Amino acid sequence: MTTTTTTTEPAGAVFKRLDTVPIGDLTGYPGNPRRGDVGMILESLAANGQYRPLVVREQEDGALVVLAGNHTLQAVAAHGPGPCGLITRTGGKERLCALCRDKEWQPVAQVAIYQCDDATARRIVLADNRTSDAGDYDDEALAELLESLDGDLAGSGFTDADLTDLLEFLEEETEEPYQEGGQEQEAPAGTNTTRSATATAGEPAVSSGPATGEQTTTPPPPGHASIALTFTLADRDEAVQLIAAARDVVQGADSAEITLRALRALVALLDSRHSPDGVVTVAALLKAAGIDG
Repeated sequence: MTTTTTTTEPAGAVFKRLDTVPIGDLTGYPGNPRRGDVGMILESLAANGQYRPLVVREQEDGALVVLAGNHTLQAVAAHGPGPCGLITRTGGKERLCALCRDKEWQPVAQVAIYQCDDATARRIVLADNRTSDAGDYDDEALAELLESLDGDLAGSGFTDADLTDLLEFLEEETEEPYQEGGQEQEAPAGTNTTRSATATAGEPAVSSGPATGEQTTTPPPPGHASIALTFTLADRDEAVQLIAAARDVVQGADSAEITLRALRALVALLDSRHSPDGVVTVAALLKAAGIDG
């Protein structure tokens, strides 16, 4: 009788240790698809310090490759050796850079070191990016948290303008009812709503509805379909103004037609990057948009 032994390898990454490592000893993940805001991260580091370790893979050859926190690594590198002389002034108080504390400092990073195989490393890189994308905000809770800082938003990733826009959005959503089944209804308590500019025949419409992805706009006429484009309030107002201005130039065109022509022109502009000289003419844009120039 033959006995077969199956060896099962440990799944996932295996934690090894916490450490503080000079950034010169760390390598960013090659081919990382994410493009982060390094400047915003550096602002947070200067205000708060590094409050979360980089997730680093220790390879068999001893190399340390960053799986999660590649842009934090870039931000620390952008700071460079201290002292940086950065002082944040908020509420009459001065705050030194939380990385170098205005002293001689060589850039280092706190790291959590793991061992794993290549496939696990790839999944960690993808999941770290994708799980962040999939998140959302409770707008009321966000506003309350931002207001609790009493104007000291430095290092939070938000600005005073962000807070102002958010409060105005919440105020308008509280005042404006939304449409359901053609009847005006009061929004249920605790229901987040979305605002969008909808490209359909006629004037650009602005609608409010439950944050379920379900739009509550008037049904389009036969042979038409609605596409909802969600903007911030400021961008929505600008989009409406641009469509109105374009209608004066393109006589007889409705909002949907203008939007489609603009997208055709945009694609022509992007495609021009692959042409030998990378130049696109006004005539080519008008032709792409279907406008006689």
